[in-house]
Amino acid sequence: MPTRQSRAFVLRSFPLSESAKGVILFSEEEGKIKGWAHGARRPNSRFGSSLDLGNEVQLEWRERETREWVNLSHCDLVVSALPLMRDPLAAATLHYHLGLVDVFAPGRDARPRLYRLVRACLGALRDHSSPLLVAAYFEAWLLRLSGLYPRPGRCGCGAGFCETGAAFRPSGPGWYCPDCAPGERPGDLSLSSEALALLAAVWASPPAAVQDRSRAPADRTAAEELFRLHRGMVGAAAGREIPGREGLVRVLNLIRRQ
Repeated sequence: MPTRQSRAFVLRSFPLSESAKGVILFSEEEGKIKGWAHGARRPNSRFGSSLDLGNEVQLEWRERETREWVNLSHCDLVVSALPLMRDPLAAATLHYHLGLVDVFAPGRDARPRLYRLVRACLGALRDHSSPLLVAAYFEAWLLRLSGLYPRPGRCGCGAGFCETGAAFRPSGPGWYCPDCAPGERPGDLSLSSEALALLAAVWASPPAAVQDRSRAPADRTAAEELFRLHRGMVGAAAGREIPGREGLVRVLNLIRRQ
C-alpha cells in the first residue's frame, strides 16, 4: 500500500468500533479524506488528542485504489483548536466553518485556496478577531471560490451603490439600486453602504486585517448584514441548512441578551 502525507484539518470524527475511530479530514494535498484510525479510541493511543475537532495536523496514511477509506498510520498535531473551544462564540464559529467545508469540499480533490482560507480564518479567531465578522468573511470567500457569489458592481441603470446601498435578489439577476429594486419578495435582502464597504474590504484583505466600522444601528452591524445575506446564498448553494449555523446564531443571541 502506498504511503501519502499531507497537512489536514479534522472536520469530524466518530466511533467505528470499540477501538477504532472514523475521521473526516480536509487535506491540503488531497482534498477531503475519509480515514480509519485503528486504536484511536484506546486510552494510550498513538494518536493522542491530535484527531480532535478543528485541529490542524500533519497526516500520514496508507491507501488502496479499490477502497474509499484510507488507513491513518500517523498524525502529528500542528495547531490545536483547544484555545478556540474555551470560548463559546469562537467554538460555535469553528464548528460552523468545519460544517461548511465538509459540505462544500469535494472528496479527494485538492482545493489549496480553500485550505488557506480555513487556516487564515482560524488564525484570525485565535487572534481574537470578531467571530461574527470572521464567519461572514469565510462565507463570502467560500461562495466566491465556488463561483457562487455575484459581486456587486453597478446597477443595470448605471448607478453605483457606494452612497445608497443595494438590494439583492438571490433568484437573479442580482443587485439593484434602491430606485430600480423591484417590490419585495421572499428572499430579497438589502445591504447598507457600510456593509458594501465591508464586503469590499473582505475581497481585498486577510480576515485578521478586516474591521467592521459600521455606522449602522447597534443591533445591525455591517457584519450582521453580510451574515444575514449569506444565509440564503449558502443554503441555496448547499441545498440544505449547514450544520453549525443555527448553533452559532443561538450563541450570538444569548450573548446579545446578556
